[in-house]
This record gives sequence, structure tokens and C-alpha cells, in this order.
Amino acid sequence: SKGIAYRGRSLFECNKVLPKAPGGECALPEAAFWLLLTGEVPTDSEVQQLTQELHARSAVPQNVLATLASLPKETHPMTQLSVCMLALQKDSKFTAGYQGGMKKNEYWEVALEDALDLVAKIPVVAAHIYRRTFKDGKVPA
Repeated sequence: SKGIAYRGRSLFECNKVLPKAPGGECALPEAAFWLLLTGEVPTDSEVQQLTQELHARSAVPQNVLATLASLPKETHPMTQLSVCMLALQKDSKFTAGYQGGMKKNEYWEVALEDALDLVAKIPVVAAHIYRRTFKDGKVPA
């Protein structure tokens, strides 16, 4: 048994073939995400482009942070994360396209856009949640 596998490759195999950070020994998460989405091992350049794309999408709207701040600090972190992800719905590209009458064969494009937005924003929201729940509440800029 291989254990967990990504596109038929064990995690050990993935770590061997996927791009790593300079001087690093572990595959980059963006490289694993690329593999999961496309089924192909990305080049270093493709991983860099994906990383840049995710960074460009990572800004969390103020309404989401205000929603988070309104929750009691004792709220379970996963509940806080769920609430924040739901609060992102107002900016959903899928919702806008659907309400605008997009064709069914276009659904995948805006669903992918929303998925990339979520993947980019989750670490930022998680950092806010961690700091407010377990630390001093101050998030570095």
C-alpha cells in the first residue's frame, strides 16, 4: 500500500519530483496543488507563477475581517474559519456570473476562480484566527 497518493504518486514520490524552495528538501505546497489540479508535475517557473497569482489574490476584504472580529474569541477556530469563508461569498465570481446568466459550459471557469481565491485567502484568515484566539490578537502586516 502506498498510503496517501496524489494522482497515483505516493507522497514520497511527490516529494522527490515536485519543485522545492531553493535549498529546501520538501516539495512546495503550490507544486502539490498544481499536480492535484492538472495531473502534471509543474516546472519551477510554473510554481513561481502560481505562487505570485495566489499572493495577488490573498487580500481579505474588510467585511470578512469585521465579521471575524464580531465573533467571540472563544469560538472554535474551525467555526471562525467557516464563517469567514462564507462571508467571502459576496465577492464570488461564480455568483456574479450565475446571476448574470452565464452559460453552463462556463461554470467551471468561475468555479476555478473562486477556488483559487479561497486557497489564497485561507492562510491569511487562518493567521488572523490564530493570533486572535491563541496570541495577542495583533497580526503582522
